Amino acid sequence: MRIYQIILKPLTGFGTPLKGDTLFGHICWQIYYDSSLLGNSLDDLLIDYARNPFFIISSVYPYIDGKIYLKRPTMPLHFLFELSEEELISRRKELKTLSHFEFNPPLPPLNEIKYEKINFEKRDEQVRCTIHRILGKTSGDAFSPFVIDKIWYLTDLVLFAGLREDISIEGIIEALRRVGHFGYGKDKTAGWGKFEVIDYKEINFYSETEKSYNAYYTLSPMVPEANFKYKKVFFEPFVRFGRHGDILSVSKNPFKAPVLMADEGAIFIPEEFQKRVYIGRAITNISSIQGTALCQGYALVIPVEVKI
Repeated sequence: MRIYQIILKPLTGFGTPLKGDTLFGHICWQIYYDSSLLGNSLDDLLIDYARNPFFIISSVYPYIDGKIYLKRPTMPLHFLFELSEEELISRRKELKTLSHFEFNPPLPPLNEIKYEKINFEKRDEQVRCTIHRILGKTSGDAFSPFVIDKIWYLTDLVLFAGLREDISIEGIIEALRRVGHFGYGKDKTAGWGKFEVIDYKEINFYSETEKSYNAYYTLSPMVPEANFKYKKVFFEPFVRFGRHGDILSVSKNPFKAPVLMADEGAIFIPEEFQKRVYIGRAITNISSIQGTALCQGYALVIPVEVKI
């Protein structure tokens, strides 16, 4: 699988965080309506998705002055900072604000990385009123106001895409450009969720220098595969309350079954480390009205060294 680094420029606020599993669904819809993007229909591409995924995409991370910053691994602080127990306790609040680290491979062991405070998003709220579609007026008591959460990304963004050897990066980039043009996620019809693709290039997560890697750092929400054994796993739970896209989003049952996932930044320590670029599995049987619906339970991974 080839790995690409893609740079995005956010143009508006977002109603839905830019996470890998949701981005995957948006791109799949673009392929569904234009099979020429990858030269195959979406149905054909998904035939062996559970065994050999054609495409995996990550969540987004801040890209500042040409540098990539990844989320601090989801691990107890004593694994990440070489401090005494007293220092860890006294500086706990300060250490928890150190949210990111610069991705400059090959990475040193996690407890030797310099973690930094990076504010790359801001959240605010937008007040709206319920509209009576027939009368063209606000309706209900006191205009029925309600609040919508909104996310503003304050920097350029980077994401990573893994492509099977027979998949064209140009097709994926064009699909991503269309998503950014028409909007991503919640309230895209109101002008939210727009971005543009700035640049992309192929990269390699494994350096030529042999390192003593023993763990995987995940780049998107994922669900571990059943046939691969891990000694230890550190993660923050994330529940995806998925919703159907396109015309199915306004059907009588627009919601998919919830999926419990490990959020990005998780650390998986296998019993035997292998040179892998992704882990996880496809999630099926998540819809009562669309039997072929599935969720990206895969995650691209960066090799890391954890001292335990």
